[in-house]
Amino acid sequence: MGRFRLRGFRFTPPVIISMLAIFVALSPAGVAAEIVPLAKRALSADKAKVATNAQKLNGKTATQIAATPGPATDAATLNGQTAAQIAATPGPTSSLSSSLFTYRTQSFSVDSEGTVARDTALCLSGEKAVGGGWEQSSGLASVIADRPMPDGSGWRFHIFAESGNDLPASGTIWVVCAKVS
Repeated sequence: MGRFRLRGFRFTPPVIISMLAIFVALSPAGVAAEIVPLAKRALSADKAKVATNAQKLNGKTATQIAATPGPATDAATLNGQTAAQIAATPGPTSSLSSSLFTYRTQSFSVDSEGTVARDTALCLSGEKAVGGGWEQSSGLASVIADRPMPDGSGWRFHIFAESGNDLPASGTIWVVCAKVS
């Protein structure tokens, strides 16, 4: 590409294009010629949207629409009950007594590398395990089993002490037992 000289200054084509862009951008007539028609189109589009929305609302105002009774305020759809009466209706969870569930625990510990500790938190007779888990309170070892016993009598837990683990590792196994009849 060529260079242009003007009284001792050399201008490359990118410099000339940049200078022209600045002159055009700073020209008030050029800016107004573009912005005014766009603003007019936007204003007429907004007026058309307002008219369309008014048709969708059947000519009602926002206040009239807000005052329209809906399902929550219509006594016929609530079987004549008030909101307070509906809120006081017992739900499915209120039919279960907390005395049906018991939380039982068993501690575990693994002391030496390469050993597996197997422990179980057991439910009593007439109970079935419905959940369980464990918490390691000290040390570091790998859990290799954490599950309910096949017959539902408790929660089974196995932990393995690998070489380099922080030992002894200990904690608690827990089981949630439900009374069965």
